[in-house]
Amino acid sequence: MSILRKLTPVVPHGWGIEDMRRTTRHDHDSRPRGVFITATDTGVGKTIVASALVRCLTQRGIDVGVMKPIETGVSRSAKSQSDGARLRRAAGSHDPMAEVCPYVFRLPVAPFSAARAEGTTVRITTIMRVFRLLSQKHPLMVVEGVGGVYTPVTQTLNIINLIDHMKLSTIVVGQSGLGGINHALLTIHALRLQKIPIVALVLNRRWPVQTKTSRAQEQSTISLLRRLAGVPVVGPLPYNPTVNLNWNDGVVRLAETAPITRLARLALASPRGTISPRR
Repeated sequence: MSILRKLTPVVPHGWGIEDMRRTTRHDHDSRPRGVFITATDTGVGKTIVASALVRCLTQRGIDVGVMKPIETGVSRSAKSQSDGARLRRAAGSHDPMAEVCPYVFRLPVAPFSAARAEGTTVRITTIMRVFRLLSQKHPLMVVEGVGGVYTPVTQTLNIINLIDHMKLSTIVVGQSGLGGINHALLTIHALRLQKIPIVALVLNRRWPVQTKTSRAQEQSTISLLRRLAGVPVVGPLPYNPTVNLNWNDGVVRLAETAPITRLARLALASPRGTISPRR
């Protein structure tokens, strides 16, 4: 049985559908609202966290727009399993894939290198034009980055510059085990230097916690990050080795768990996530 099947859905007391909907009603502020999901590294779980968050929000009646501005390592035969396609399915979106993911490259390297290999350049102006278009169609946006905050997008711009252009709050995804502390604190420090609001740090299990040593390592990582990060720490999310074989099922089940439900509430309450004040 999948680990996700054993998890019990929990909704915070006093938080119902109408409470969530009120936070996403349009007001007179035309600025885009939403969150940008970044990470301490590549492969730590941005897409599963983003997909589960989107699913959690949409299941509660919130119209969420999704975007993966740049994706690398996408072969023509596997486009349906790309991060952008998975986000689109999680949202039940009918937006064209060209809007959800305007830049798709075959080579699994940083966007700057992937674009050069195909004789092109990523243009931030193009990404922002599509982002504004989606923001006009949806009251809340969930945008997933690529790699970490200093992953190069162009010769002069990194992911952190893209986040700053979008004026979104961030969710940082990191690993819950050994090595997670330094990477998480460095990422949080970089975002603070850029004055980018941080919604939460989400800790994801990248491997099973089966030994006494690995349990101690994870407990130490979580404890120290809760003390030092200065932002809400969510998780750890469960290790699920079958999620890539049963992706949609895994997303649905993860979306119903307490950590993702808490993350959704934090995202909606963030300075750049709230559409209208809570009543």
